Amino acid sequence: MRDRLYESIRSRITKDILVRLNAFLLSYFGWMFFTILYGYIGKWSVDVTSEFLKLPFTSKDFILSVMATTKSIPILYNTMQAVYYIGFSGSIAFMVFYLLIYLKDFQTSDELLARYFMAYAAAGAMYLTFHIYAPHYVYHIPGYNTNTLLTRQEFVLPSLHNTFAAIHIITVWKYRKRLGGKILLAINTLIPFVTVLLIHHWIYDVLAGFLLAGVISSLTDGWIAKIPKTLYQLELKSLSMVTMVNILLAAFLLLFALQPQRWLLLLRTVLSQP
Repeated sequence: MRDRLYESIRSRITKDILVRLNAFLLSYFGWMFFTILYGYIGKWSVDVTSEFLKLPFTSKDFILSVMATTKSIPILYNTMQAVYYIGFSGSIAFMVFYLLIYLKDFQTSDELLARYFMAYAAAGAMYLTFHIYAPHYVYHIPGYNTNTLLTRQEFVLPSLHNTFAAIHIITVWKYRKRLGGKILLAINTLIPFVTVLLIHHWIYDVLAGFLLAGVISSLTDGWIAKIPKTLYQLELKSLSMVTMVNILLAAFLLLFALQPQRWLLLLRTVLSQP
């Protein structure tokens, strides 16, 4: 049974899939590198939080009331926590698997890849120009992990969580009648509510994220990846090994991003050993 399943998976993997999968992984690596580098180059970004707080729905009383309402329903609160921390990376992985590996829809996968690259680039350019801090960070609300690279407190407007959620909804809408499409639409529809109700983001971050996603999606409609012919000259086995290494590296980067201080401490301990 296991051998049959392995052969079934192996038969679905082609060079077209592996090349595109590695491109998705490279986009993820690029963003992780940017989040680390931002600690050094982000010091030139202009902090406009004080001006931003003059807008409606940004007061401390409003934020605390939203948080209190969410926490008053434990099941809802815990579910939202799971959607927030798993939904972002999980929905990306599920989108890539569903479109690229399961459906082998290269056209839609290429559009998704282009949208990821453009979203990272546009959001990164904005964060380098100006930044606004997250609501829980502004009002010093306890219980939030501010030492993670996955949710930097400056990466707020536009919200990449919501930019990607909107991109996913737009991209997978054509498969809304399929089970996989329904699941992806459900998860990504929840993300905007989750980010606001858990006060990780302001309402305006969601709106900006959806606006950015709409612009990017319209610009990349019908986009097709131009894959260098040299990549197709690689043996499937070699390309598979490269892909596996990149997947393992992506998993490590995810773990590192969750607790960077812990991993850096472990690295210093190892290096200090005689």
